[in-house]
Amino acid sequence: MAALTVDDRLAITQLLATYCRMIDRGQWEELRALFTSDCRLDFGARMGVHEGEGGVRRFTETLRATGLLMRHYTMNVIVTGDGTRARAESHLLAITGPPGSAMLTTGFYEDELVKSDGRWRFRVRRALIDLPA
Repeated sequence: MAALTVDDRLAITQLLATYCRMIDRGQWEELRALFTSDCRLDFGARMGVHEGEGGVRRFTETLRATGLLMRHYTMNVIVTGDGTRARAESHLLAITGPPGSAMLTTGFYEDELVKSDGRWRFRVRRALIDLPA
């Protein structure tokens, strides 16, 4: 297996940032293309588990229907893997809510990524959201 190249690492970091930007801009169709057809999004008790293309569609439709202001940031990204599979862990900071009364949410993303046709995509995205006590 080939090691992750610098280009792979940059592409993965770009994927994480693109996910955030597309959610924040409401680019729902484009967001769906960031995932494999057999993906799994796990947002725990807060937003549930969504699998496959249909799950991603339902997830994006739910987000679209909220009408909330959303600004997402990922940082402290650590990537491991080889030339076709990788894992990324990152911190999450999200500002969400109705305009004028947004709240901060923090947590972590744990991602499993695959490269096919020269492009990295999410296979598994797990959000570990810090819930208030």
